[in-house]
Amino acid sequence: MDRRTLIQASLAASLFPAAALAQTSANMPTPETRHAAETLEAGMVSLETSKAALAKSADAALKRFAEFEVAEQETIAKVVKAASKMPEGNPPKLGTEAQSMIDKLKAMPAGKEFDMAYFKGQMDGHTKLLKIQETYLGAGKDPTHRAIAMLAMGHIKEHLANLEGMKKTMAG
Repeated sequence: MDRRTLIQASLAASLFPAAALAQTSANMPTPETRHAAETLEAGMVSLETSKAALAKSADAALKRFAEFEVAEQETIAKVVKAASKMPEGNPPKLGTEAQSMIDKLKAMPAGKEFDMAYFKGQMDGHTKLLKIQETYLGAGKDPTHRAIAMLAMGHIKEHLANLEGMKKTMAG
């Protein structure tokens, strides 16, 4: 960029700060976009690992939890996508860590080790989902996304409590 262009850009930014800010913020995700992407990714991990648990879990309580989790994550994905005006059929982009967690659980044989890995993944995943909702509620302003985050928080806290209760029976 030559000096003249740099000076013109600086002058334009000083004369039209809103335009400069809009151009900068256009590249940054909104709190709503970030909330949707993070919720969908964490939810996809929970959904896919819960589907594996339906086939492999030997623990009746854990299997029941997985049934509810599959139904809930499918619904949450539809609601978040509708609120974000995303096409329903597109799966969220998964990061390397998320995909690795899914692949690891799917590759494990059924049994106690699988149950413990699934349990730990659900505890970690629900803790992450709770943080995502809390973070959004601290920054987000969209009433629909706020309502989704508030409702999700209640269910996530309930699931964490249920998992804590199962922890005692699984250890024995």
